[in-house]
Amino acid sequence: MEWYFIVLIVLGGVVALFGLYMIFAAVIAKATLKAASTPKAHSLEDARSHQAEVEGYDFGDYDSKWRKQDFELDGTRGKLRGEVIFNDSVDKGSRVKVAVLCHGHTWNRLTALKYANIFYAKGYNLVIYDHAYFGVSDGDHTTIGGKESHDLNTVLDHVRGIFGKDALLALHGESMGAATVLLELGLRDDIDFVVADCPFSNTMSYYRELCKKVTHLPSFPIVDFANVMAKRKYGYDFTKVNPIDAVASSKAPICFIHGNADDFINMHHSQDMHKVSANPLSEIHIVEGAAHAESYKTDKDQYAQIVNAFIDKVEASFKQ
Repeated sequence: MEWYFIVLIVLGGVVALFGLYMIFAAVIAKATLKAASTPKAHSLEDARSHQAEVEGYDFGDYDSKWRKQDFELDGTRGKLRGEVIFNDSVDKGSRVKVAVLCHGHTWNRLTALKYANIFYAKGYNLVIYDHAYFGVSDGDHTTIGGKESHDLNTVLDHVRGIFGKDALLALHGESMGAATVLLELGLRDDIDFVVADCPFSNTMSYYRELCKKVTHLPSFPIVDFANVMAKRKYGYDFTKVNPIDAVASSKAPICFIHGNADDFINMHHSQDMHKVSANPLSEIHIVEGAAHAESYKTDKDQYAQIVNAFIDKVEASFKQ
């Protein structure tokens, strides 16, 4: 066989393998996008059962004591639905305080309640709501914080309308919700402090890390294909959703909490963002043995102590 035939065969094989890899990459990319926009994974009833059975949450106060008011707002993908929980135990002469809590991916507002009691005990009114495409809010896809931050902006406008421009405004988020509240720092400057539980710092780097973990393949071109498809179908550009940029541009104090056993979003994401936070009151806590979004579950008392101490420190700074 002539040498050039051998070269052609080898080159043809390389091209064929590359083509198969590209097809596989496209399939993985589609699967990734589909996984990010599957039919609603958990109903409010599912979340309620999970919180009671797995997290050990007692719904007694939420069901019987707390005064609640439902709301419905126009979001980026239809109606956003949630509720305001009024704290009637607070001295009417004190400064109004409100905490908006954002849930993580696939879940809904009820999974934020386990954190709500901490803020309620500190005198905060509460706001919980379903991100677009989750719970009972409208929408046919999620953008893992991209459009969600603009929806949160709408919710915060509503909150200011209820409690006033002088109310102390706090945000708490878990996972996707944490990325969302951090991104919000790049949209407005009236947020007094943030508690961010296991957020990611940069979408592309996070997806590349996750891709390698899930597929055991190089992240290029899988993640890049996914980004092209996400931009085309959903208007969601991975390269433009970077909480770390919002953190670096904000003066708000941030409490980062992350488990050192988190293999879904590595703790370096919180560490990287803590390093660029400009406020000297910002702090970071690495919870020993906690997996993704399980810092509270791992040690409820420690978690409450961290958040309570941070709130006290921040509130004291306002009085100086």
